[in-house]
Amino acid sequence: MYGGKLMEIFWYISPVDGRFPWKEEGRYPVDHHRLRRLASTIDRAKFSGALLGTYAHDVFTLAASLFPLTERMRFLIPVYPGVTAPTLLAQQALTFDDYSGGRLILNLVNGSDSVLAQYGVHLQHDDRYEMSAEYWKLFKRLYAGETVVYQGKHFDLVGKGGRESSPTFLPLGPIQSPHIPLWGAGASPAGIQHAAEVVDTYLTFLQRPEKLSKQIEAAKEAAASQERTLRIGTLASVIVRETEEEALEHFLWLQQKTGADTIADRLNANLVNVNGIEGGLASLTNDNPQVQARIDALRAGHLPELSDLEFHPNLYAGTTPWSPLDVFDNGWGSYIVGSPIQVAERLRELKETLGIDVFILSGWPLIDEANYVSELLLPLLELDIAAPVLAKPAASAQSPVFA
Repeated sequence: MYGGKLMEIFWYISPVDGRFPWKEEGRYPVDHHRLRRLASTIDRAKFSGALLGTYAHDVFTLAASLFPLTERMRFLIPVYPGVTAPTLLAQQALTFDDYSGGRLILNLVNGSDSVLAQYGVHLQHDDRYEMSAEYWKLFKRLYAGETVVYQGKHFDLVGKGGRESSPTFLPLGPIQSPHIPLWGAGASPAGIQHAAEVVDTYLTFLQRPEKLSKQIEAAKEAAASQERTLRIGTLASVIVRETEEEALEHFLWLQQKTGADTIADRLNANLVNVNGIEGGLASLTNDNPQVQARIDALRAGHLPELSDLEFHPNLYAGTTPWSPLDVFDNGWGSYIVGSPIQVAERLRELKETLGIDVFILSGWPLIDEANYVSELLLPLLELDIAAPVLAKPAASAQSPVFA
């Protein structure tokens, strides 16, 4: 059991929105006015902030266009280490924090070989985590406003010939104390070790609690070996209605509007192109009988039974923009479905048994589902909506200007 009742609830911001936006006919046209209304909805409610989704639109630009319309919410922005120079990222982060009142959080995304290659980063899996640890340790120093002269395996902030030709000095920092919160995931041994060294809040996808507990404990033990502690966050979608029957009806409607063929097509594309599984769904197997039943149903051309999607009371495998369906038993695309009391009880259970402090939730359409959560669920929860801890007042008139 874990002490403390308070939890943080984040929502989700993405230009990809609609009733079922993973299909063209269920997707709204990209509309900045809708994104502005979404940000205002989140800010007025008791959400702590929102995770911004990585799609075609640059997340920093999107966040910068939205924060002036808000007063309180925090922006959790995904960043690929090594794509932007650490000095430039520190400058961008300090500027955002200075103007927003310290409302930035960074989500450390180490990505995949195929994604990072598009940005010119070509490193093997474990090397990516090694580079990332070096990157974020540098970033923290730069955000703090240190003069940094550094030469390492992956980054070189030393002048020609090893001379200190132009030391890095970012006089704005720090704004948040002691630095911008760094959040990030990683389930592999290298990913867990990276989290132990670098992140403040360890993120997971919501999967079977008995399996998730082992991953969380491994991360906490790795952090303890570094004399560090981690907060824990998890990501899931949510459908909350006045009754469980209404919530399940909407969950099943999403599955039916998506269709078995669409789920299978998306899975085959991911399995072959991302996971490198030859034969795709036809050659996939899983040791979990429930997950195998999902695979068998899709092969047979029909949707899985509801009983094969529910992996814990009120927790279901579903379809999202980032996951056609969980066929790996890793929690991608999980939903929390039920009445307000049921969903609140499930969140408390996950906090008390697994020590989860932060829930990053989503649902489609994003504004509509945010309103359901705000009106039906949030009043039942004990929420932590504390303001950022600032090292100094933001947007000071005396703040130096970068040359």
